[in-house]
Amino acid sequence: MRAALVAFAELVKRLDENERLSGNLPLIMGRLGDLRRMLFEYEVRVTERLLPSEDPAERESRRIVREAREDEEDVKRKWESDGPS
Repeated sequence: MRAALVAFAELVKRLDENERLSGNLPLIMGRLGDLRRMLFEYEVRVTERLLPSEDPAERESRRIVREAREDEEDVKRKWESDGPS
């Protein structure tokens, strides 16, 4: 990552010194896009390492609770639309 950032800085500096910076904006924008993708991938990898790993039992518990809430909402909607029998 560091090498890519330094290479980009050197490219910009070299183009500026040769007064060719404004004429190479498409190249610069392309390189910036590449750097942004690299930074995003780096951020994702670091974030994944910082997050605690998910416990399968806890995930299953959350799924059960979510489904129960959805079922409850479905029953409420049906009750409100049909009314008491």
